[in-house]
Amino acid sequence: MYNINFFKNSYSLKKKIISKSLNEQDVKDIEAELEKLRDKKPHIFNVETTNYCNMTCVMCPRTIYMKRKNIWIDDEMFESVLDKIKPYDQKDLDSFWNWLEKEYSFSPNEVSENGFYFSVVSRCLILHGYGEPFLDKYLLKRIKACTARSIPTYFSCTPATMTIEKAEKAMAEGLTVLKFSLDAMNDDEIKKIRGRKANYNDSISKILQLIEIKKQNNFKTLLVPCMIAMGNQKKDKEMHENFLNFWKDKPVYAYVKSQDNRWLFEQDQDIKNKSHYAKQYCEYPWTSLTVMAEGKVAPCTQISNNEIILGNLKDSTLEEIWNSKQYDEFRKMHITGNFPKGHKCKENCDQVKLYEYLEKSKV
Repeated sequence: MYNINFFKNSYSLKKKIISKSLNEQDVKDIEAELEKLRDKKPHIFNVETTNYCNMTCVMCPRTIYMKRKNIWIDDEMFESVLDKIKPYDQKDLDSFWNWLEKEYSFSPNEVSENGFYFSVVSRCLILHGYGEPFLDKYLLKRIKACTARSIPTYFSCTPATMTIEKAEKAMAEGLTVLKFSLDAMNDDEIKKIRGRKANYNDSISKILQLIEIKKQNNFKTLLVPCMIAMGNQKKDKEMHENFLNFWKDKPVYAYVKSQDNRWLFEQDQDIKNKSHYAKQYCEYPWTSLTVMAEGKVAPCTQISNNEIILGNLKDSTLEEIWNSKQYDEFRKMHITGNFPKGHKCKENCDQVKLYEYLEKSKV
């Protein structure tokens, strides 16, 4: 869930920034403009309920270098976070989606990577981070707590970690969206990507069973098979097409996702990011935050090893952290480009930063 109003209200400014049509005074005023548009109440993009994981995915920093202790988020902390969330009502969402079609020239009904971001991520609290949600022993209780507060929920899983029984219970508790990570179409290839515990045939069988269970019980959970584009060669494109064709006649939302934020793994250096992020700059400092399993607050979903921590819920409230001097300084770094040496945003993230556009405007 992110601040859809910031996305809308900052769009005219964003267009000027991207087109490099700001004058010198505009560049000087950019911090004040963004601060005026930013909601002073934090929007929570995702909560990492656990960082336990039994997979060894080649593209995941957890596999490569993560050293955080495996834990589950504290129950009381999780509930306190939920109490701070005000879900969008249908009127808010309809207004946003109508605006997308009219001003942004994009239909949120499009079944695609961007369609998923605008139609699902905009309204759901994400319950995953650097762990497998189905390994969270309190997962069902957490979904139930969200449902009781009318908070839509979504998480992504590797089907190998999922049992049909637990997935059915999650759907019964009101899980809004359940996404499945499927990055190949045979067992040998998926094991190369996700590790020896991955199992392609078992994964497909489970998803097909859940489709029937959903139908029989009239569950409302949206089922989402998703493939990450690991390469852009002819064989990769053929696999992406075969993947979409496999699911096209089934009642699911299947799409191929860009391999953005690629960390240290690179299979195809020429592969392009096709998400909406590729045409703009990182907005996370102003739109939303992430709560890690330890209660630490990070600016986005890509902080796997506590590289950028802007506060801790054990010491401060979400509002205090979101409006803190430390967070303001972080936002200013994105505007000026004055990051400390070794800062992840500048040196280890493939998203374009705001300062890069502003520097071009000065030329």
